[in-house]
Amino acid sequence: MVLTKRYVSPGAETWMKGAFYIDGSGEVDLFNRQKSRSNTLELVDYMGGDQTVIRVATAGHGLGIFRQHQEEDSFLEHLVAKGIHTPFRSVKFQFCMQTPIQTALTFVYDPHVSVNEYSGRYSMMIDTSYLPSQEKIAYFLRDSPHKGIAENVHSLLEKQREATYGNYTKLMDIDLARELARIGLGIDNDTSFYWNIDLLHLASFVRTQRKLLPRESATRDYVEIIAKIAQDSAPLAWRALLCDSPQTTYLTMPSDEKIVDGPLSLAAWEAQETKRVCVSALEDILFREQKYLDDGAFQVVDYLGDDSTPARAARASYGKGTKKIQEDRGLVRTLVRDLHTSPLEMTSLAFEAKTPLFVDPRQAGRHRTLPHHHFMGYVPLGSTFFLPHDDQLCYQDRANRQGRGKEMDVAKKAEALDLLQKTFSGEQETIQKLREFDAPEELTRLVKGVGFYTRGWRCGDGHNLSHFLQLRLDVHAQKEIRDFAALINDAHRRHTPSVNEALHDYHINGIRLSRMELQELAQYLNISGIDLESLETYRNAGFVKRRKKIGELGEEEFLNLDGQGLRRKLLLLKGLRNGT
Repeated sequence: MVLTKRYVSPGAETWMKGAFYIDGSGEVDLFNRQKSRSNTLELVDYMGGDQTVIRVATAGHGLGIFRQHQEEDSFLEHLVAKGIHTPFRSVKFQFCMQTPIQTALTFVYDPHVSVNEYSGRYSMMIDTSYLPSQEKIAYFLRDSPHKGIAENVHSLLEKQREATYGNYTKLMDIDLARELARIGLGIDNDTSFYWNIDLLHLASFVRTQRKLLPRESATRDYVEIIAKIAQDSAPLAWRALLCDSPQTTYLTMPSDEKIVDGPLSLAAWEAQETKRVCVSALEDILFREQKYLDDGAFQVVDYLGDDSTPARAARASYGKGTKKIQEDRGLVRTLVRDLHTSPLEMTSLAFEAKTPLFVDPRQAGRHRTLPHHHFMGYVPLGSTFFLPHDDQLCYQDRANRQGRGKEMDVAKKAEALDLLQKTFSGEQETIQKLREFDAPEELTRLVKGVGFYTRGWRCGDGHNLSHFLQLRLDVHAQKEIRDFAALINDAHRRHTPSVNEALHDYHINGIRLSRMELQELAQYLNISGIDLESLETYRNAGFVKRRKKIGELGEEEFLNLDGQGLRRKLLLLKGLRNGT
């Protein structure tokens, strides 16, 4: 148990005891790791709960922002009734499951989940399988004219499983490629996978599967246990999402200024102990407001996983098939370099910010894979606005048509700043007059420019945050969103330093070349006299490593994966230069 500033769900914590065995009757017991069993499920990590849904819906203020007193359960039901769904995505779960392939077909291909599954191409397939009980077989045969045959069917399934797996092991013994040896295995064979999903989409998944699956199916057992975990973890939010006829409640919306102006909110809960992994570098800045631009702010409010999470998820693919497991950092660098995205989706980072509207959501909101929410389903605008600093007043760049060129002359700067100030001042005067007419916020908000500040929440997994950073840290991005991205980058670096380092090494500070560029580049490089197979060629770059063991593993020195990648590229360039 470790102390965290994140929201701690008592219900979720009770499930974090290890893997549970699902016995087929809808009951679970703690898995005995000394036995080899099919049908296991483990809650590996979670994020959020009822209180985070309320926090996200109200831009961090909580229910006290409303004039009317609100009960938490009624408020959450109101969100569902109004179609304000994004706040429910602040709750996430990460499971590790061992199921028959038949069950995996339901779980791993849902479009709203992140998955890393055991691979029969890397590894020898798991040697356990699902065999339904005679009682379940009898249920599925209830309409058959043949009576009392459940025992016979059970025996047939059992014998075929033994024969099929026996043939599979023989194929492995003669060293047939794993990807071919596996094709005869039945979908009763077990697989295992990491499975990430948020509360909103989990509720939809459970609703759908309850309609599709008979209660007696093995897959339905998994669905019901996961539903129970969700219910225990966020009971009020779960009840609201599964309510058939959610009811609205009367709420008077506060003024935009009351929502946006002022500092970002502290946590509404005290630090508590958790069984989850904790990242001390991130805990240090959790709910600590950081300055952004002149009147903006930024703070991290939640996270899922740590630096080892992507590597652990990736190793779900390997099983027993690989004899040497890389250390976490090396594996993560391989994943990032080779664009393996699923393991990176196993971590998440959530933050709140006060930004000019043109930054978020107008630009950041284009990243639709990063869920975001402002206040009760709309975007409020406060009373302050952004004015660029003197050194940022530049002429239009005629080459980069969407960017800034050289700095303006002093006189032009003064003219531009005066016009911007007059624009915003005029808007504020009009707003004041509209308020005197008791105009609602929907009308007064129309007057405000996109330079006015707003306030909201955003969340992203490790892969999609990496994509955001690649685009928004780029020199061609607008400076104000680059500054925003720099704050996110610092949080990303604290959360998953190995991922962040690899992201910068391979993508942000790397380059991509087209076929035409490669052909041209090859003409400038004289590498014909270089021995590309010699380790000495790569030693000074640090790409030659020494094995911890020698003998059957090969030579004592070897070229690491980065070096192998460089050699492939140099061989390609050499071939292009030679016209081959």
